[in-house]
Amino acid sequence: MAKKIKIDIDFTQDNVLIAISCHKKDYWLAFQINENLQLELRRIKDFGFYHTSDDQMLEYPIYHYIHPQTALSWYLLSNYHPDGKLFPTLRTTDFFILLNGSISSHDIDAILKNLKKIKGVLHAHQLDTHNLKEIGNFLSDLELHMIDCLKD
Repeated sequence: MAKKIKIDIDFTQDNVLIAISCHKKDYWLAFQINENLQLELRRIKDFGFYHTSDDQMLEYPIYHYIHPQTALSWYLLSNYHPDGKLFPTLRTTDFFILLNGSISSHDIDAILKNLKKIKGVLHAHQLDTHNLKEIGNFLSDLELHMIDCLKD
């Protein structure tokens, strides 16, 4: 009898996901974040994510920045597409900031505080990524998307 081996990879270890409620456009929010957090988020090719429940690929606006001193990767993603949300379970969330790399809880609190100061941002909070069942697929698809974008 053949044994099945299940590999359980924790993709969330070096990733922080921040949910943002803001009714402004993605480019406006990216500009405000750049101004308030001294970043240089730039729009890259839209992020395509396959939704198994609907059997369709939807594309979402994405902005990216790598901080030169900390090597922390910043991603700003819209949760909205006319045909569906990136994370359907998070209906009230308009945008996400994904921080990939090592970051302290003190720095996360400072980022949240600065995000909440932006006029137009209704709410910002850190998400518990263990509660999102799509997070593994999302992070692996994002990594493949970044490889594709960086090779151009």
